[in-house]
Amino acid sequence: MFSVVIPLYNKELSIRNTIQSVLNQTCQDFEIVVVNDGSTDNSAAVVEAIVDDRIRLIHQKNQGVSAARNRGIEEARCEWIAFLDGDDLWDKAHLQEISLMMQKFPDDKVFVTSFEYSDKRAMFRHPRSEPIFKVQNYFKEAMKESLMWTSIVVVHKSCVEVVGGFNEKLNRGEDLDLWARLAREYQVIKSEKVTAVYRVEAENRSVSSFDTSKSRVFNYNFRDSKSPDETLYYKNQITNALRSYLISRRISLFVKLYATHYRYVSLLSILKLKKS
Repeated sequence: MFSVVIPLYNKELSIRNTIQSVLNQTCQDFEIVVVNDGSTDNSAAVVEAIVDDRIRLIHQKNQGVSAARNRGIEEARCEWIAFLDGDDLWDKAHLQEISLMMQKFPDDKVFVTSFEYSDKRAMFRHPRSEPIFKVQNYFKEAMKESLMWTSIVVVHKSCVEVVGGFNEKLNRGEDLDLWARLAREYQVIKSEKVTAVYRVEAENRSVSSFDTSKSRVFNYNFRDSKSPDETLYYKNQITNALRSYLISRRISLFVKLYATHYRYVSLLSILKLKKS
């Protein structure tokens, strides 16, 4: 039923526990597709030492996490793609919760649960009347709440064929870019149940050198916006990025990003000033 796609790059300290969290699932109808994206440590050997016929390890030269995820989608034998990063963990009921969501909304194709950070930091959540629900306005709600994150997303394989996979030209925000494209075309079904842990202390969390020209906020084209809420969502994302550059005194990055979007984002909004 599920193809669990795990990109792997230098995660030898984490990958065993990540895979074990899949093997521990109460729902056992899955395969695990691990795409080794040119790891230079013992990550691949750790995977190979785990004995389970449902695990397939695929090797490719280092091309980045988006290319690894896309390769995993291509190799998937099941119709449902469940994403999981190589250093995160699932609760044993993660796939079972997704299955319950599918039963409640059998005509939908994009399902997400909820997650928590391993350091237990506070997270904003909109109040909901039901534990499993349709997200009514993704772009409006995502400005406050982390609705979608890689290790809680399950999509039908046909969705990726419609909207495209992860943008391999991006090395920042490539996941949010795909979620936005999915939200344009499909209803997002969400559960309040926390079924995954984002391990903030995991090794090698960021492996690519920062290049603002390869970030989602830099490459967004406002002419592609399909609604006022989507426009506002990206204005908010870009404004926050610009503000962070100012605070951290990365002036060259600020100038580069602002020059790209100055028609849509004002200096007053970046500085949180209001016109008198």
